[in-house]
Amino acid sequence: MSTPVRALAVSREAVMNVRVGIDIGGTRIDAAAVAEGRDGDHRILLQHAVPTVRGREGIREGLRTAYTQLLERLGTERPVASLGIGVPGIVSGGRVSHAVNLGLDGDPFDLAAEAGALTAVPVRVDNDVKAAAWGAAQWLRATDGAGADVDLALLNVGTGLAAGLVLNGSLRRGARGLAGEIGHLVTDRSGPPCPCGKRGCLELYASGGGLARRWSGSAAQLMVAAADGDAHAQLVREDLVAGLAQAVRILVQATDVEQVVLAGGVVTSTPALQGALLAELRSHGADSGFEQHLAVHERVRWLPEDYPAGSVGAALLPGEG
Repeated sequence: MSTPVRALAVSREAVMNVRVGIDIGGTRIDAAAVAEGRDGDHRILLQHAVPTVRGREGIREGLRTAYTQLLERLGTERPVASLGIGVPGIVSGGRVSHAVNLGLDGDPFDLAAEAGALTAVPVRVDNDVKAAAWGAAQWLRATDGAGADVDLALLNVGTGLAAGLVLNGSLRRGARGLAGEIGHLVTDRSGPPCPCGKRGCLELYASGGGLARRWSGSAAQLMVAAADGDAHAQLVREDLVAGLAQAVRILVQATDVEQVVLAGGVVTSTPALQGALLAELRSHGADSGFEQHLAVHERVRWLPEDYPAGSVGAALLPGEG
């Protein structure tokens, strides 16, 4: 299925490159072919997805299937210039480690080499949230006309909680590739144990995985139950909203980014949760001149659910991954 981005439509004559991006997630592998114009605009030509199978062999086969099937649908009329891949975990030199949700814990997995065996075009590999942050920057350029110096933090509320940073138009990876990894900041030392080995980490409260551990339904159902007076739902809602607000404030106070873009179905598909989060952020400015000056709530944006930031960002990754 072709998914055009209207504000960034690129004519056939203006197309300079067709780039492929692959976003490897815990449940599926999303691939996209992206036409990049000479002026930096882009258009999504084609999208394709295959299920994720955990483990090295599963990821290797899923990557091969997603890439080759996308190329088959794309045809030979548009040659591919590059392949970019976003993957959970710590990425260094194209190698992936600590991607526990993919079954890639232990020795680093050379994903760049695996991809290089599929194609002769240049390959870039980066952390999935960083790639999605770069994709969100392209979305802002499309919707807001943001320039090359776009300034944002993407807060990805998925199974876990992590952020990606695009600062003054540059993707921030960090000295050890860990920029934006705020999910394992400890907010309650006496809190529940986290799979990372610590206790009371932020993502235990402000993520899809954290919500699932405490609530059997969706975020939308949680908000309804809390509004109806369910005491347990109210407690879970309070922790979820407070945790998300804390994450947004951390990003704003640490980086002073112009915009914080929230992604992930937990928030993007739940208007009641969005309203509660904005109300929580506004409340901090009621008696604090500092918070009023920060105006955190004015910086919040919601990434549309149908915009494939992960695969678009992977396709257009800057520099060497």
